[in-house]
Amino acid sequence: MRALEVKRNENELAIYIPDAAVLPANVYYGLDNSGETNTDFIEFTEKGWQTIADPNKDERLYFQLKANSESFIGAERRLPLTKLYNCRDMGGYLATDGRLTKWGEVFRSDALHQIDTAGQAYIERIGVKRIIDFRSPEEIMKNPNKRISTSELANFNPHADMAQQASTQSISKKDEDKIAQLEEMVKTEEGRLQLVKNRNVMIKQMEQLAIGGKAIEAYKQFFNVLLQDSVTPLIFHCQGGKDRTGWAAALYLGALGVGKEQIYQDYLLTEKMNAPRNAKRMKIYKKYTDNEDVLAFLSSLQQTRVDYLDGAYKTIETRYGTMKEYLNEALGIDGNQLEILRTKYLYDID
Repeated sequence: MRALEVKRNENELAIYIPDAAVLPANVYYGLDNSGETNTDFIEFTEKGWQTIADPNKDERLYFQLKANSESFIGAERRLPLTKLYNCRDMGGYLATDGRLTKWGEVFRSDALHQIDTAGQAYIERIGVKRIIDFRSPEEIMKNPNKRISTSELANFNPHADMAQQASTQSISKKDEDKIAQLEEMVKTEEGRLQLVKNRNVMIKQMEQLAIGGKAIEAYKQFFNVLLQDSVTPLIFHCQGGKDRTGWAAALYLGALGVGKEQIYQDYLLTEKMNAPRNAKRMKIYKKYTDNEDVLAFLSSLQQTRVDYLDGAYKTIETRYGTMKEYLNEALGIDGNQLEILRTKYLYDID
């Protein structure tokens, strides 16, 4: 199975017809993430990017193309949930053994308390069975997830204080006080330089997500669920779907044998997904301060940067050598369990 590229432009979809296709090429579509039972199709007479009207605006479809002995499958990565910024499918990534991560099985997201009734109905309609929440008990108490009748909910807290602060989506009196404290801090040159240095605090946070004892325990529990039968479709999330969820996604893809380059691509996609949300938050912050150093620090907490994920990767590579060794030694995932995960979450090679 190979990747078929699909992307959205408002009410239209674009599909990339690969060079391997034999024209005219029939691309089948439907709700089956294996592509095997979908019977409706669109005929294409040209290769490359082709734009079509969305054949079913109420659902996110899976598209499959068969070309000689090869099969291509793809879908929109982002789920059609208007109240969420960063809910997306972990399918379509290529592992080093030539297999592709399955579409429609595992999703990463921002927090589900934000969804509306239509969003609840959609998640139930696609049959989500498990929801893993990486937020703290305090975050959950403040903003509990909306109920999904088809799902069991689990909370695995990595104890990531800076990630929790970075993902706060509203301004409280406590936040106003913190901004006032930051403004006071930058009145001295020493304080200003310290705040500039603190713009890299998320690197340290990612390091702790990789090696902190409570974080390791949370991610062990995450994999314990992934290894169980009948747990998918599954959604894992934190508040903004950026740091705690971002590292969980890196671990998931790494366990499946996806290369580092694609893991970084998935991580950095959050910057694009969360851009509208982050712009709103910065607009709010600017109501409370116009200090450039304070605003730059607050912006750094929201960003999704290469050097943030580098913080986690360099830490595990220094301590363990490779992702595989880290998964084994830190998270207790042995070779047999890796094979179970890859059988469950990768398509077979054609």
